[in-house]
Amino acid sequence: MATPTRTSISSTPYREGVELRIRKHVPPEPFGGGYRPCPRRKVGVNQDATSVDRIALALDNPPLETEPLAGEEHTFTITGSKTLRRFHVDGGGAHVVTGYFDRDKDVVCLAKVYDGVYYPLENQDIGWDCMTLADADYTIEAWAYETMQPAEGVGANLVPEYHGTWTFAVATNQPGRQRWVRMLLLQLVRGETVLDKIHKATKNDAIQHPLLPDQETRLRVLKDTFEAETSIFWNAKVLHGDLSPRNVMVQPDGSVIVIDFNQAVVYPFHYWPHPKHDESAHPLPPSPIKRHWPFAPGVGTFADPGNQWASWVPQSWLEKPELAAEWLLNTWGSPTLGKYAPLSDYFLNHPAHAERSKKLQAALEKLGRKLANK
Repeated sequence: MATPTRTSISSTPYREGVELRIRKHVPPEPFGGGYRPCPRRKVGVNQDATSVDRIALALDNPPLETEPLAGEEHTFTITGSKTLRRFHVDGGGAHVVTGYFDRDKDVVCLAKVYDGVYYPLENQDIGWDCMTLADADYTIEAWAYETMQPAEGVGANLVPEYHGTWTFAVATNQPGRQRWVRMLLLQLVRGETVLDKIHKATKNDAIQHPLLPDQETRLRVLKDTFEAETSIFWNAKVLHGDLSPRNVMVQPDGSVIVIDFNQAVVYPFHYWPHPKHDESAHPLPPSPIKRHWPFAPGVGTFADPGNQWASWVPQSWLEKPELAAEWLLNTWGSPTLGKYAPLSDYFLNHPAHAERSKKLQAALEKLGRKLANK
């Protein structure tokens, strides 16, 4: 992703105590990639410019519209920030702030603010400007929550409770002109991300394992995360797409909540059909064994999503990656009637298993893998 150029913006409007006047908004359908073609016009951005008037850019290229605004106006009073984007410091993206709804201090929510002014000026790989990038994030994440909230066992259980999509106007330095910004309201999840817990146990850029939660707790969190991701994928038809430690919240009671769906595949809008509609599909969701096999976070580069869990899993897994596959089999290998589909013959007899240890092959044979000499 391109580094944002310098900008004429000196401060953010999303500060503690600021009251936003918000109204309900109907999000456009997702676009780009496997969704519909991008409906926004291409905006030429000069990456070599020393200064870019992003306010003028936002005014000339406002967010996508759908239905005319209707309904009453509400207020959202910002009380603090979870992630507040700052130029020259991070790569840009959505602001994440906390606040009161309609001045009721008992109703504290988390807001994701998709303000293109604070996005990277351009993604040079796909040629999208900052306003298009903000719209893309907003549309995917909004429809992911719209899809997940009514899904049995998903909404408000495995993901934050969803309080709808909103829009508000921001004053500009141009007389008589204001710009519109989109916002998602969610339940404020109490707790820490797995990445927060990893950072708290990091000293001098090295993990201090005694400072992490105990191994039993860490593996339970990993188990619950995999099961949550599978349930979201199967029951809500949403593939998260970025199941990293920064996107898994651990609540005070130890339960997990999956967050951040701006990279999700929301199948009802995607050109890929969901696997549950395949003619040969089993009525039950696939086993986490199949979905995450062989889960070796100590193998590959740190750009690999699985590798980001390397600081959370037992150190022995990094020294002997097949221990992670053994954990998958030990955790979900015994048939659980009514929960997951049995492992298919194709999976059990995949040629790659012949390269696994004898112990792993024996475990797979107990689940139905054919012996090598048969």
